[in-house]
Amino acid sequence: MRLERHVVSRIVSELMNFFFSLGARDFQAGVSRSEEGHEILIESDYGPGQGGKLKEMARLLRMPRAREMEEYSWSLSGDISTGQEIYLVGILTDTVSVDHDEEAGKVRISLFRKWN
Repeated sequence: MRLERHVVSRIVSELMNFFFSLGARDFQAGVSRSEEGHEILIESDYGPGQGGKLKEMARLLRMPRAREMEEYSWSLSGDISTGQEIYLVGILTDTVSVDHDEEAGKVRISLFRKWN
């Protein structure tokens, strides 16, 4: 299995590219490491008319973690995201919270990935 920090780095990179593809101008990411795992906090704005893509992203991120699929994390390209990459981010995390303020055009995502 690849180093945990590489997986977390790929998750952040994939989400950053996803939001930039939606017209984000302000993307912020933070990662905290604890004895239980990694918490990733994302805050971003996005361009107009992206509500449908954000709802689909939230659905895909909430997929249950699939440890048997973790080797596929290296399929995360860091390029402009498709649904497949966001799905992979979802199955690499244990818990996900998405707070979407459509009126303000901002989203806040909290992901937690437990140690293996």
